[in-house]
Amino acid sequence: MHIRYRRLVGVFALVALFLVWGFLALGVGYFLLGSPEWWVRMTYYAIAGAGWLPFAMPIVSFMSRRRDEPA
Repeated sequence: MHIRYRRLVGVFALVALFLVWGFLALGVGYFLLGSPEWWVRMTYYAIAGAGWLPFAMPIVSFMSRRRDEPA
């Protein structure tokens, strides 16, 4: 696949990941966390905010691969 198309597919995949992860993290935090303490909510949202990174790393590596490199 040409690098230009890889980047286009990767951008759409990253946007979809951000949207899905954001709505899931918000829903879990709102409906299931249930703690009135501000520091518990802040800690959860800090961890959930960084939780998408391991899922984004394979997408970014897919985007940066050249056409002739093996998978």
